[in-house]
Amino acid sequence: MKRNLAILGLTFLLIGLSLPQVYYSTPVTPNVYVIAYGWGSPSSPVNAHAGYTDFPFYVEASQVDATIIGMSISVPSGSPFTVVGETSTGVTSTANGESLAIFYLTVSNTTSPGYYPVRVTVTYAVNIAAYTCVEGKTFTLQVPVYGVNFPTPVGVQWGVSTVQQAFVGEGLVPLTIQVANPSDHVEDNVVINVSLPKGVYSQGGQRYALFTASSIPAQGIQEVTQLVNVSQLSSPGSYTLNYTVSFMNYLGYHYYATNFNITSGNANVTFSSKVPLEISIYPKSPLQVYATQGRGTPSSVVSVILRLNSSVNYFVDSIVTQSSLSLAFTNFTPSSGYGQSTYNFTFDVSPTTAPGVYPINFQVSYQELGQTFQASVTTYIYVNYFNVSPTLSDPTWGSPQDQLIPTPGMTGVPLSFILANPFPYPISGVNVSLKLPSGISSPYTNFLVPSIQSFGSYQVSFNLNLASNLTPGYVTIPYTISFSSYYGTSVYHSKVAIYVYPSEEISLQYGNTTIYQGSQQSFPLVLINQGSTPVSSVSVRLTGQGISLVGMSNQTVNYLAAGENVTLLYQLYAPQGLGVGTYPLSLIVSYNYQGVTKTLEYTIPFNVIPSQQLVSVSVLPSVVYYGVPNNITVRVLDTAEVPLYNVQLRLFSQPSLYSISQNSVDLGTLYPGRAENIGLVMLPTVTSTSSLPLGLTVEYLLPGGSSQEEVYNFSLISTGLVKLVLQQPSALVSNGTVTVNGILNNFGTASANFVTVYVNGSPTYIGSVPPNSPTPFSYTFTPSQGGVQHVNIVVSYEDSLYQPHNITYQLAYTLTQTNLNQTHFLHHSRQNVLPILIYIVVVLVITSAIIYVLRRGKK
Repeated sequence: MKRNLAILGLTFLLIGLSLPQVYYSTPVTPNVYVIAYGWGSPSSPVNAHAGYTDFPFYVEASQVDATIIGMSISVPSGSPFTVVGETSTGVTSTANGESLAIFYLTVSNTTSPGYYPVRVTVTYAVNIAAYTCVEGKTFTLQVPVYGVNFPTPVGVQWGVSTVQQAFVGEGLVPLTIQVANPSDHVEDNVVINVSLPKGVYSQGGQRYALFTASSIPAQGIQEVTQLVNVSQLSSPGSYTLNYTVSFMNYLGYHYYATNFNITSGNANVTFSSKVPLEISIYPKSPLQVYATQGRGTPSSVVSVILRLNSSVNYFVDSIVTQSSLSLAFTNFTPSSGYGQSTYNFTFDVSPTTAPGVYPINFQVSYQELGQTFQASVTTYIYVNYFNVSPTLSDPTWGSPQDQLIPTPGMTGVPLSFILANPFPYPISGVNVSLKLPSGISSPYTNFLVPSIQSFGSYQVSFNLNLASNLTPGYVTIPYTISFSSYYGTSVYHSKVAIYVYPSEEISLQYGNTTIYQGSQQSFPLVLINQGSTPVSSVSVRLTGQGISLVGMSNQTVNYLAAGENVTLLYQLYAPQGLGVGTYPLSLIVSYNYQGVTKTLEYTIPFNVIPSQQLVSVSVLPSVVYYGVPNNITVRVLDTAEVPLYNVQLRLFSQPSLYSISQNSVDLGTLYPGRAENIGLVMLPTVTSTSSLPLGLTVEYLLPGGSSQEEVYNFSLISTGLVKLVLQQPSALVSNGTVTVNGILNNFGTASANFVTVYVNGSPTYIGSVPPNSPTPFSYTFTPSQGGVQHVNIVVSYEDSLYQPHNITYQLAYTLTQTNLNQTHFLHHSRQNVLPILIYIVVVLVITSAIIYVLRRGKK
């Protein structure tokens, strides 16, 4: 049973698979294809351009063993085409038996020329056995969009039928454009909008001009002219004109483009050809030609410089000279240039050339902006007897009787010159014209002299105003002299130098303007000649109110060269009782400058401040001795509360009275409360008691930088040295009496006066003891008792200053019963010791003998 069911199922499966082959057998393959397509119709094809709307597009197809029943069209996404109306349509039969379908498409106005795809599906029927099958076949067609053939400007010119040139500032000039139609159809409403160069305007004042052509036939060219205004604001040169084009084609479509590409309108295509439009504007004076004048004498050569200048490029073809003088040399060669070009032409003045004025004519042939021009200029060469010309000389300020020293800031200053005629013939109509430099002005700069005889002269004068900021020194003034003579008109150019003096030739410098009450200090003044010429007889007078001058108040400098300076030193004194405040010092400086006496006055404020002794100075000892070196000490003490810097001690000695080991000492810095002791050696040279003056100054800087000086005066006493000495004092005992002897000797340089020797109070007057003169003395007395006694010796004397001095001495002596002379010196005597020593030796010998005898007896 299961086997039968399996066989039955397999049988039904085979039957089911065989049924489609019965009803849907494969049809015969149709042979349909597109044989043609395009814009318009097969009988009248056209080119389609961007911006075409509802424009017919045809497709023609052929079939084999099939019947075409219709067609449909579709465009891909982003296609420039849009299908208008139905996308499917039936077909019609053509005379050739083909099938034709018409569709309507719109082309986007931004479409660029090229081929764009569309899909066309051909629907057809095929008979198979007793059945009819309908099928479709799709074709992809590449549909062209053609570029627009714009009317194109192909030429531009100034003028209408005849080409002309336009110059800067010429005004209304016709401008003509040639417009070509490159298409095979008429183009209507053609408008060319041309941008004009700077300074060129339409009649309405715009920077553009509209050139309109109502219709241009196919393959035709039409000229269009407009008047434009070439104003003074235009510039010479060649210009490329930008423009836009708009027109309507034969189907009524409008298009717009520039000479670069389309920027607006209903199409975006480029020109099929780009033709640049170029025009040139020429300078009003195409080339400026200038020639210098020349001057010479017979048997000489004279150079003339020819200058060419233009604001555009130019090419000089030739320069032809016309003159009775021979051309000796030129560096000209045909060449191009821009701006200024300079050429040298040298002419020969032969020995037989008569004095006079010789014209030189230059004919210049050149090209600018593609055009050839001619220019000419005439100059002159002046031939004189001598190589001289009228000149201005001997500038004089003021008048010869009352000369002035001109300085900046002066106005209406007369300045005269000598105008000399160096020719052996008279000249007339002589005009002198000054070209004043900056800082100098005058109400008139021309001076006319009717005539000057041969070798004559004339004084010409001007009134000048000198600006206050005018720099002193030499100032060069250019001038021109023109005149007439038998030989024609001549013009000479030259220069003359004048000198403007500085307002103040002498300047003044000074330093510290502070002084202490009761002090004297130096006040240096520095005079500087800041001019360029020397001054002489410089007198400087300084006077004060309250502050007085010590010594000279008026000093003179005979000569002060340019740039030189000199220092004048004054001594100022502020009395102790002068009040604190500011006191004026009057300074008058007079000097001779270029023969003129000038005077300058100054007021110098001087500050008087309270007296303040910042340094204490002492000298010890106050008495010194002549004839021998003496050590003295100068003590400098800082009594201020601040340090003193650069302390300088200076000593002013009297060489006729004494000599001193040092005259100046650099102490450096003194600190508050600190003292410096300076040891010096003084040797008085006097031979009698005298006063020795010693001056000291202490100079130092305060912490603020102010310089201060303190002055001290000391007086030392120089006297002779008394050095009295008691020699060989003794006391001799004889027969109950004592005699005191001694010698007084003076080892000094002056006599000891009023010398008296006191022995136990009893005086013996000696008188004077000169130097190196031993003077003995003796005194005898009877002692009142025996034994050891003392004698007091006192020597009294006065020195050269009559100051009292004493020498004290003491002697000891012994008075025995036998009246032996046993004198004992308590001070400085060896004769008193010898007897004692003998006595001691004797006693020791006796004692030793006794002890020796006793010891032997015991044994």
